[in-house]
Amino acid sequence: MGWVGWAFKRATGVIQNVRIAIVRSALKELPLKGTVAWVKFIAFRFMGDGGNSFSKNMMRLAISAVSLSVATMIVTIATVKGFQNGIRNKVVQVHGSYIVDHAANVEGAEPMVVSSIHLPKFVNQAQSPQGILPAGVKHMAISASKACIVKGDSELDGVVAKGMSHRDFQFGMSGFVTKRCAGAEPDSKWVYISQAMADRLRLDTGDQLTLVFFVNDSFGRGRPRAARPLIAGLFETGIEQIDNQVVYTDLSLVQKYLDVKPGFTQIEIWEADHTPIDPLALSMQLPAGMLRISDSRQFHRQIYDWLAILNTNVWVILILMALVAIIAMSTILLILMVEKTAFVGIAQAMGSSIGQIQRVFLWQSAYIVSIGVVLGNLLAIALCLFQDKTHFLTLNQDVYFVKYVMVDLDPWSILLVNVGIIAASIIAAVLPVQWIKRMTPSRAIRFQ
Repeated sequence: MGWVGWAFKRATGVIQNVRIAIVRSALKELPLKGTVAWVKFIAFRFMGDGGNSFSKNMMRLAISAVSLSVATMIVTIATVKGFQNGIRNKVVQVHGSYIVDHAANVEGAEPMVVSSIHLPKFVNQAQSPQGILPAGVKHMAISASKACIVKGDSELDGVVAKGMSHRDFQFGMSGFVTKRCAGAEPDSKWVYISQAMADRLRLDTGDQLTLVFFVNDSFGRGRPRAARPLIAGLFETGIEQIDNQVVYTDLSLVQKYLDVKPGFTQIEIWEADHTPIDPLALSMQLPAGMLRISDSRQFHRQIYDWLAILNTNVWVILILMALVAIIAMSTILLILMVEKTAFVGIAQAMGSSIGQIQRVFLWQSAYIVSIGVVLGNLLAIALCLFQDKTHFLTLNQDVYFVKYVMVDLDPWSILLVNVGIIAASIIAAVLPVQWIKRMTPSRAIRFQ
């Protein structure tokens, strides 16, 4: 058996010499000279080595993992931001950017009535023939709200009747009206109810709705008073607190049943598109201790707190996707290095430093990350634009307040995702290449 061992050693030596010859011939083909040139050459030769090779398949798998992670992050941020902005815009459109009400109002309770003699100066100026609006104000609406009972043919329901002029109603709610009564006149007694309430009360446009208010008499006892306005239209905002609890009617109708006459409960202010409102300047014109001004976030605290919780879900998804990218990059890069163990030994035997060999694989990781990030961005942007144009993915508005998945592509969020993925990939690439330090030329060349 001695001759068998001698033949094996000779064959091993020949294979080693062939490998060294291949590397030397490759180095001679370099168009550039220097360490950086041959490191890049070897790295890109590995990247383009064989369309169906094991290394190529591993790199494709790594690129897919990075691109899907990037796309998932961008789509998640875009959909959550789109959902949050959609709800905020809907709330602002209905109730205004700022709300002026009684300073002693408590959230969840019936709003206190303020006498019209306490209307702020800027409101009186807006109602003057000149119609002077404060800086940044697009529109203002005076409203009065009072709890009442609505009665259909056989059903009863407790709601809040919100009285405002027909012009103010059209400004805030026209985009949510789904059906109108052709014969209804703006100067007549009108009321708008939600589609859900109409179905519950079995009513439709053109029918008369009975509103029952309780008004205190001279002895302080509540007496029922009824009004029967015409249902001029139906609306659907998708916000449960509005659709199930609020009906809109004429301001003068509600003011008849207030304890303070004439009175109001709110002044809603809509901000102009490009000019911000100065709430401090408006608050200086309010009667001290009587009125206060709040922005939409303060006035609808429950809705905005619920939207803020969604940010936690976004961070959980981002962290999970970053971990997926890091683990995939580290694992696949380690597999690629194991597959090229013989190259590591030959390169060391020829005098290459550990740092130079590590940079070969770092160039590969840079290639994987760059291609993965670009493909992930293209995929995410394409999906978001497709959803924004077609509204392909729909939602149950009764649960999510919106009819379809909204998207908001923010360039800064996309940039943040790309920077985060690149930073995570650097960590994922630097750690595995430390394995090369543990390889000796003799062990690496014998590895097969």
